[in-house]
Amino acid sequence: MKNYQRLYYQHYYAQNPDGECVSVTRRECFALTTPPTADNLYPQRWHYDPEAGYVIRLARTKTGDDLGKRNAADLKSEERARDRKYRCVWKGTKNCDQNCARCNRRHISRTVELDKSWGNDNDPDLQRRFDIADEAADIEAIVADGEMLAALIASLDKLSEDDRELWTLLRDKAKKQEIADHFNLTLDGVRYREKRLFAKLRADKTLSALFV
Repeated sequence: MKNYQRLYYQHYYAQNPDGECVSVTRRECFALTTPPTADNLYPQRWHYDPEAGYVIRLARTKTGDDLGKRNAADLKSEERARDRKYRCVWKGTKNCDQNCARCNRRHISRTVELDKSWGNDNDPDLQRRFDIADEAADIEAIVADGEMLAALIASLDKLSEDDRELWTLLRDKAKKQEIADHFNLTLDGVRYREKRLFAKLRADKTLSALFV
């Protein structure tokens, strides 16, 4: 997993134990922290959103720990999906000489990024660091959604591994046929699993109370 602290963000926040977030400097957000102790067993975690242009130094609490781990899992899942999407078309074929470092075909991927402005082999994070954050994003509203996100995380943790995978595929807007192939189901089976998943989430009292 790449180091998200190397990226540039428009906004930096720190969360207190009560869940409130205040604006801080980049230095304050990424300041060194002490390791877990007997008084506080939770390590320091952060919530990164490169697309929205903000990062939160989470409180060292159970909720902050859950948010940080879920965010890290989501980012890692996105990285894996991106790696699969842009995997070299020659890898594993007779056209591949197994020498990726010197291959002049290594930029030929399965998907062409029409909006990619430049690339840099020596610094793969260069483009991301110069991406302009969405100025229309309501950062305060995003931070205020922490309670809803925590409730959703708690609900997802109660699900089976298959249901969590289904949630991730639905969240990433995977096509129904892709989901069917992933679980070896029919399209009717996917629709049934989807309805059952949302019924479970709606049955969670904590989560449903946020949508009243």
